[in-house]
Amino acid sequence: MKLEAERPFALAVVGAAGSGKSTIAMELARQSGAVYLDKDSLAGPLVEAAMSAQGQSADERESNTYYRERVMPAEYRAIFAVAADNLWLGRSLVIDAPFAAYLRVPEFFDQSTRLAGWPDVDRFALHVFASEAETQRRLEARGLPRDRAKLDNWSEFWPQWGRLELTWSGVTTFRLENDSSPDLQSVLEQLSRGI
Repeated sequence: MKLEAERPFALAVVGAAGSGKSTIAMELARQSGAVYLDKDSLAGPLVEAAMSAQGQSADERESNTYYRERVMPAEYRAIFAVAADNLWLGRSLVIDAPFAAYLRVPEFFDQSTRLAGWPDVDRFALHVFASEAETQRRLEARGLPRDRAKLDNWSEFWPQWGRLELTWSGVTTFRLENDSSPDLQSVLEQLSRGI
């Protein structure tokens, strides 16, 4: 169902690695007709190049100070800038990114949209979450090299990154439990109403 909103919406789909946020974000973009912006697709090769140039491993991002302090902020500035371009063209969009380091920074989303020059649009954030067991199972099943450090240090990873709460101001937020069959229809209805 393509959404016929009076003005574009921007939806950030956030959550821990393995929560299923990318699957949810892609499906919401498909069903709503919104532009889909994935942080890893947009910036992944550049992140790998930047990390390699500094002799750093691109697979250990959360635990890497260089990545967190220098590379990650640039990744998010880029995605907010590309989002602004699409919003000014009148296109709704779905941003697929973990935002893990920024979920507990109340002003992050509002500040980032202002710095990127977003127009006035309906802004939403969907926090996708899954249980610890399901998250671990998904990370093991997908077998990505960047997940190896998370799985090898699970007792440190999960308490720090798996249970983050979303505290953003200036954006309508809602949560979606994603252990089994999530209710995407209710999310689409909220987007179409422009709450």
